[in-house]
Amino acid sequence: MGFSLKLIHISDKENSLSILRRYPVRNLETLQKVDKVLNRIRIIGLVIIMSGCIGMCTMNIILRYIVRGIPSLRPFPWVNELMQMGAVWIAFLAAGLGVKENAHISLESLTAKYLPEKTARLLKKSAQLVVLVALAILIFYGVKVTISQSSSYLQNLRISNGWFYASIPVGCFYLFYDYLLIFLFGEHPFARKEQPEEPVSGAF
Repeated sequence: MGFSLKLIHISDKENSLSILRRYPVRNLETLQKVDKVLNRIRIIGLVIIMSGCIGMCTMNIILRYIVRGIPSLRPFPWVNELMQMGAVWIAFLAAGLGVKENAHISLESLTAKYLPEKTARLLKKSAQLVVLVALAILIFYGVKVTISQSSSYLQNLRISNGWFYASIPVGCFYLFYDYLLIFLFGEHPFARKEQPEEPVSGAF
């Protein structure tokens, strides 16, 4: 008995699977470990920032509306600054997760319907390449701006503005990493796979 390993590129999904079959197992396992570490850092960062924002917002609401009769207990003015910084970090970090899990809105149905398969695949690769170049530029200038703003501080706290601008290169790095994997494999090789829904049976 035998079987053929001939690869037929019917879709991006099959194209990615064919690349994964040819990719050395040891290298793929190493890449998966790197992805796991990077993704864990991203998730932990998001949880910490979101928890902090919720806690600070709750604290200021209590101070403003519940215990407002006590002069010594007033809302902290620095909460708004930290929440703005947290919102920017959340947006950039969560954007990479959306790319990894293919959760962003796309118009692939139009290209699949009106363009030949090879042309649609080429157009998709070209768009991904443009995105990668744009992200690389953002990372470069984001690092420069972060360094230039590291000597300035928030209005109400002795915290460097560099932490605010650092969200740009860090978030764009994650976006670049996820888009690069998609560009190379056709889809993100470490994204969660959707499980098909099992039919519900029973008597009514």
